Amino acid sequence: MNRIIQTLILLAALAVGITTVLGQNFSAWSDPVNMESIPGTSTEFNTPYGDGCPIQAPDGLSFYIASNRPGGLGGQDIWVSTRATINSPWGAFVNVGAPINSASDDFCPSPAPGNNFFFISTRPETGACGGADIYYTKKKNGNWQTPENLGCEINSPGTEWSPSYFQDEDGHGVLYFASNRPDGHTPGGTDLDIYYTVDFGPAQLAPGVNTEFDDARPNVRHDGLEIVFDSTRPGTLGGPDVWTATRSSTNSDWDAPVHLPAPINSAAGDTRASLSWDGKQMVVGSSRPGSEIGSNGNPSGDVWVMTRERLPDPKSSDTDFDGDGTADLSVFRPSEGTWYVLESSQGNYVVQPFGMSGDKPVPGDYDGDNKTDFAVFRPTDGFWYIRYSSDSSVHYTHWGLATDVPAPADYDGDGKTDIAVYRGGTWYIVRSSDGAIEYRQFGTGSDIPVASAQ
Repeated sequence: MNRIIQTLILLAALAVGITTVLGQNFSAWSDPVNMESIPGTSTEFNTPYGDGCPIQAPDGLSFYIASNRPGGLGGQDIWVSTRATINSPWGAFVNVGAPINSASDDFCPSPAPGNNFFFISTRPETGACGGADIYYTKKKNGNWQTPENLGCEINSPGTEWSPSYFQDEDGHGVLYFASNRPDGHTPGGTDLDIYYTVDFGPAQLAPGVNTEFDDARPNVRHDGLEIVFDSTRPGTLGGPDVWTATRSSTNSDWDAPVHLPAPINSAAGDTRASLSWDGKQMVVGSSRPGSEIGSNGNPSGDVWVMTRERLPDPKSSDTDFDGDGTADLSVFRPSEGTWYVLESSQGNYVVQPFGMSGDKPVPGDYDGDNKTDFAVFRPTDGFWYIRYSSDSSVHYTHWGLATDVPAPADYDGDGKTDIAVYRGGTWYIVRSSDGAIEYRQFGTGSDIPVASAQ
């Protein structure tokens, strides 16, 4: 167990570089469609058997389900479909095999960044906690390692469901899941409740999302600010329905859960919704009309998908140092390396030494908190020096030559300013969303990049 914790803490540290900005805004969900109706998708994607617990891997190139379709090792097994690019259709599912699958039930897959993987299993083994437990494994050199039980501080004698891992804004690894353990939200009850664990410590009831009804199969968006789960609480359209809640920070409580309307939910069972890494797609297991017909003559559990668009975040000016949505009067005095700001919200006069003679001011919202950060580009050494407004920490990055024109802006649409320079008609950009380097040819050597205008 200690090795698991150490591995996942490392995972959390590595994930800092790929965690997107907090506080994303999206359009409404589209109407759901059966996955097999998407052109090019394998006609064996859904089957007349029970296909559920659908979820995409963070890279969008692998898709996992639990299914009792033929070809498994026994009971429910975990299956995977792959595709070459995020714009390609999904291929046929393949059983992931041992050691993830076993002769027992293995279900609710949950891939995490870095080839880490959680799932639920009823396998009988020393150290199991009595029911269906959460297990963890990691793929190394193309092979899944022997799964390990997360232990009985997290697991219980009851049944656990649907693990969902993310890193909070303080760098802690958080795992949400559901359980019907007896010490839940309802004293003496056996309903399913949503729990979480921080850095793989003891399980805790998740505040704000549980009722005396079944609240199950949570999935948390990778920034920790949106949760989807299914519930039998009053207000559903028939069977379990998908509900959602959001929050402004991983240190804040969840807002009151909201029932997703028809046709996202239906009179049939709609369970284990999960969100893609970018939050723009949600898949759900559903037996609604249009699903394949099972051996009993009724619709089986199929995978359905809906989409939404990312909306621009309310964006402050590049000189909105107090975050009130209005540009502040401000100057950078290069002779002394000092910023002078007159905040528009309260009229405060701010004097901030940050920089030195010869530096070029490159203010922007580099930490994504909707406040402008003090930042300079130093041509003498090619470094960018940035003082985050969120915590006053100083960050520096080597990017550019003395003759480059700094051109910071939000080129990847994640709500954070990207470090970028313009050099003789070529743009050199460090994407804040994933750390990738992007080169774009646009302009001539004598052009002035608009993003550089201060």
